[in-house]
Amino acid sequence: MFRKFFILFAVALMLTLPAGALRAAECAGGGAPLEIVNKSGGSITGLSISQTGMERWSANRLTEPLAAGASVSCDIGRDSILGLSDIKLTMSDGREIVWRRLPILEIFSITADKDLKPRYERIKLGS
Repeated sequence: MFRKFFILFAVALMLTLPAGALRAAECAGGGAPLEIVNKSGGSITGLSISQTGMERWSANRLTEPLAAGASVSCDIGRDSILGLSDIKLTMSDGREIVWRRLPILEIFSITADKDLKPRYERIKLGS
């Protein structure tokens, strides 16, 4: 419960700051940021997003590799996302992992676990 409150408070705080005051650390895009936590044990070199079913991947949202154990806040362009999205991770060894049908507009933090599965909580704003 406290975690949800904290996340909602953090999102509300970010939305009240002027656009130039936010630093979307090491990522590019638009809208509220998405925190990526890397607990995979390997380095993530790429993160791309596509609307589910479209297979039209965005440019790499990471400007530098995300080391194992590190996290980053990515500005993923929420203002242009319409519904479910797929996320493609590119690992330093060349593997590509695709997470399908994510309700990305309701996710503000997502963890890549040791099995490269997504771990997240959905937060429905306004409900």
